[in-house]
Amino acid sequence: MIHTKLRHLVLAIGLMAAGSAQADYVGSLGNIGAPASVAFLNSTNAGTLTLSALPLPAPYNFNDQWTFTLGGNASVTSLVAAFNFAAGSGTFGIDNLRVNLLNSMGVVATGWQVVSTTGPFTQLISMTPAQGLVAGNYTLQVRGQLLAPPAAYSGSLIAVGEVPTAVPLPAALPMLLLGLGALGAAARKRKQR
Repeated sequence: MIHTKLRHLVLAIGLMAAGSAQADYVGSLGNIGAPASVAFLNSTNAGTLTLSALPLPAPYNFNDQWTFTLGGNASVTSLVAAFNFAAGSGTFGIDNLRVNLLNSMGVVATGWQVVSTTGPFTQLISMTPAQGLVAGNYTLQVRGQLLAPPAAYSGSLIAVGEVPTAVPLPAALPMLLLGLGALGAAARKRKQR
């Protein structure tokens, strides 16, 4: 009988712990082309910035994921995560903020990069891997240490495409114009005869 009560107690504690531990936040930024700027935001006020249910290396205790797709016609030459820290907000209840970019295979594309949380400023972090970005699915990971509510972070994912270059005129253009002029002169002579 004691074993049954103990088993029920352990089961109840386990269920309460599982109920209070929430899964990591996953948000979608949709389909991104270039040029584009897509905003992302997470906060304890919205109830989505919570402690991670997954074991993370110290001191991190939350790990958010923002998924997006670069379309087949996307020509992205630069991808930047811009974090906005307004004046007077201090550390926003977050410390040790890091970002990372995963490609569609789940392979790290850029590695974890530090985001300073001692604003006020906007910090730009390049998320472009050396080999560039191709069409496909990507995940922007944001992890950090949630100190105390209220806490929040916000930013934009900025995609820059190839800038079209002017088509150079061939070096033979003057010769082409001279040839057309000569044809015109020959046609006029023929008409006058």
